[in-house]
Amino acid sequence: MLELVHSHWKRRRVCKVRCRGVPTVDMDNVCQRLEEKTGGRIIHRVGGIVYLFRGRNYNYRTRPQYPLMLWKPAAPVYPKLIQEAPEGLTKAEADNLRKRGKNLLPICKLAKNGIYLTLVKDVRNAFEGSPLVKIDCRGMHASDYKKLGAKLKVDLVPCVLLSFDDEQILMWRGKDWKSMYPEPTVPLAEKGETDDACKVRDVNKVISSPKMTSLWERAIQTSKALLLNDLNLSPDDLLKRVEEFEGITQATEHSYPALVLSSERATGSSVAAYEDGSTSQSEDYGEDGFPFGDSDEYDDFCEDDPFEEADWSAPLGSLPVDRLTEKLSQDQKRPDS
Repeated sequence: MLELVHSHWKRRRVCKVRCRGVPTVDMDNVCQRLEEKTGGRIIHRVGGIVYLFRGRNYNYRTRPQYPLMLWKPAAPVYPKLIQEAPEGLTKAEADNLRKRGKNLLPICKLAKNGIYLTLVKDVRNAFEGSPLVKIDCRGMHASDYKKLGAKLKVDLVPCVLLSFDDEQILMWRGKDWKSMYPEPTVPLAEKGETDDACKVRDVNKVISSPKMTSLWERAIQTSKALLLNDLNLSPDDLLKRVEEFEGITQATEHSYPALVLSSERATGSSVAAYEDGSTSQSEDYGEDGFPFGDSDEYDDFCEDDPFEEADWSAPLGSLPVDRLTEKLSQDQKRPDS
């Protein structure tokens, strides 16, 4: 790999190194080793891709020479990763943890030759809620997920490895585990307040700034936030509450003003529309009470009208067509001039 980097630097000042698989768990270590071995500098990094700059005074002829390896060196002997009685546990306790881990759901599934940038963060966050964490590695080589376990055990998390059974990594956070988040501080007792009163007082109450409080109140009033009074909700009840809240917010965001049609006589009927106050009938509607526009579109719109067969009780002579018929009949009765 180092020879390839120098061969690329012979023609270009920057070479791109794409990392996949186990090295992406600790990209900081990869970048540090690349700079030490090649003598270059990393100028940009995106995910598992690293851009390596050769430097201003680089000379290909005076580059460091690496001996050609004609054979693979012997693998070093590492201590056993999985022990029957790990650190601080007896064999019975370790077996009990392994038995509990069989029914544990994995926090993620790792793909072969993937990019595992967030794996350490996910494991640390999972240890905040459970002493056992399982990672699904089905489809990967045994050497790959064992290397992952070794990296997570010693350097990154750290943790205690319990088993690699069923191509899954089972880890225990250990007895010396400490949370990443600070413990909530208990407010000091006010003057003249006893210790029992301090215990009774709610220590989980958080005092926010007036601006933050006003923003929260406005969000709750506009149905953009939900205040849960009951915190001991089961997952099903919480999901039901969230679905109801989602429906309310959608109705609030996407609702439109309704058109109100009066049931009075057609000649004196008024159509009310909520658009910056009210609009007159002459702007959007004709004399017959129907909106202006293409008649074909309106026929298609009213094709499945549920009120099509309804019995409209309009007085005779009140419709515009009646007035038109009466006018035509009067014109016909007039004598020809």
